[in-house]
Amino acid sequence: MPRTLHADGTTGKVYIYNNDAAPSTYETPTGAQLGDLHFHSDLSYLGNAQAIDITLTHPERTRSSSTSKGLFGSSTYYNPRQGTETFDLASHGFRRVVPFIPVYGESQMPSGTVVQQAGESARAVSIFVTGTAIRAFENWVTFDDTLPAITRRYRVFLFETLFAPSGNESIRIEPSLFRAGFGKLSTAYRYLRESAAPDVFVTAGKTADVQSGGLKVVLPDGTLALQSATYTGSFTGSPGRGVRI
Repeated sequence: MPRTLHADGTTGKVYIYNNDAAPSTYETPTGAQLGDLHFHSDLSYLGNAQAIDITLTHPERTRSSSTSKGLFGSSTYYNPRQGTETFDLASHGFRRVVPFIPVYGESQMPSGTVVQQAGESARAVSIFVTGTAIRAFENWVTFDDTLPAITRRYRVFLFETLFAPSGNESIRIEPSLFRAGFGKLSTAYRYLRESAAPDVFVTAGKTADVQSGGLKVVLPDGTLALQSATYTGSFTGSPGRGVRI
């Protein structure tokens, strides 16, 4: 089907749609029409303004030096140890908290993602954003096994919220620039969009389940990230969408 670009000089509306219908069909789009639209200046968008790619070396977490006896003294166990630490990954210049997607491997990184496991000992990481920085929060626990130091790669996409139009420019086309919808559509931004060849998989559904004291984590791309020996449920993950940025 043809793609149509329509700019209304009276209302200032600009939209791009994917068929040969009259432009008036999409002047005020309904939910059923969203699949036909590539862009509409009345809609809200997220533009990628910064991408952070960083490796972080997590320090060794040593098991406890004290032990306990099991029932009837049959076995000896190292006592659990638990701790947390926060790491600065990078700074940003937004001066406010903005929408973001953290990525570990090839998928969106849920809070509390387990990035290392040794026996029953584990290290979980959550990425968060403050008004000036991107940080990693580590929560670790050891049982009979020490967690060796490890280096992990994290990617974080920060988004500018393109909700409100600005200025008086309905559409502008130059050899190296295209802008429309009062700044909402611009070649200066990369946009979050669904794709069959994605950069990353994301989901709004749950990514973990607990049954019988066991934990199972399934990432948005369907990868089984963690399943403890005591887990007895049947969680298979939530449907993910592949997106390009």
